[in-house]
Amino acid sequence: MKETRAPTEFGGDTLIWAAWMYYVDALTQNEIAQALGVSRASVANYLAEARRRGLVKIDLDPQLLAAVGRSRKLAQRFGLEGAFVAPDAGAPTAVEDEVALRRRLGAAAAQVLAPHMRPNRMIGMAWGRTMLELARATPEQSLPGLQVVQVSGSSLGDAESSPEACTALIAGRLGARCRNLYAPAVVTRRDVRDALLAEPTLQRHFERLRACDIVVFGVGELTRDVTWSDAEMLPGSIVEAYMDRGAVAILIARFIAADGHEVRGPVSERHIGMALDDLLSTPVRFCVAGGAAKYEAIRATLAGGYATHLVTDAATARRLLEEAP
Repeated sequence: MKETRAPTEFGGDTLIWAAWMYYVDALTQNEIAQALGVSRASVANYLAEARRRGLVKIDLDPQLLAAVGRSRKLAQRFGLEGAFVAPDAGAPTAVEDEVALRRRLGAAAAQVLAPHMRPNRMIGMAWGRTMLELARATPEQSLPGLQVVQVSGSSLGDAESSPEACTALIAGRLGARCRNLYAPAVVTRRDVRDALLAEPTLQRHFERLRACDIVVFGVGELTRDVTWSDAEMLPGSIVEAYMDRGAVAILIARFIAADGHEVRGPVSERHIGMALDDLLSTPVRFCVAGGAAKYEAIRATLAGGYATHLVTDAATARRLLEEAP
């Protein structure tokens, strides 16, 4: 193969010509090798020499650099295997901004989760508006043997972001087997729950939950007007009872205190879904949550060690790092 002489505008310097084709014309190294009449290894050497000589300077967006730095600090501070901080996009104050934040977090989580979505895995899926955006942002593909398992019983809340809807949507996007939990999230009495859990169909579902490789979940802030499951099954008085006992957040339909431990209360013995101990036994646990309103809930989740990975926004990340002990 005969090497081609660089055009006059590049001063006859093959190195500069190679750098131009790669960084400006966006050609691949193979295409450049063909144009120059050299090997691909020679092109790689040209590009490395161009950077060494200062002919090429790569500047990263400062906001992106800051986000990466915070991600690493978050992981180190809270003992996480990984963290991803979505760059700033304006302070979420209005309803529209909250929606935009959920969409950004969902899109970020879909990107971060992509390498973990592999054939023959078992994925536990929670629910909520952020989980809905994650499901919507998940690229369509086909992963043989992948199963997506609903982690908590069905509810009569928002139909679009319900447990069964979020599970079905992301399973459809991944070409996976959808494993819905055919039972209500909360029943009227403990003996009703016990009877349902004795059914072979539900026993098999809980075996799948305990076999999950990954669980993906959001976390909800706890207020006296919280929307969770069927309003008739969780009236304000029950929420207040949990808050009076120290609960600050709802995690996979379980109430937790600021230090992360579970708070037991009126519906704890009537709930059907993954237990927090089973969540902690799952190897990979992605928490996707952000926004000022959820700060205490996120802190409680991290304090309890429920997440191995966190996807959040820049403002929340800054506050977590500033206020963490």
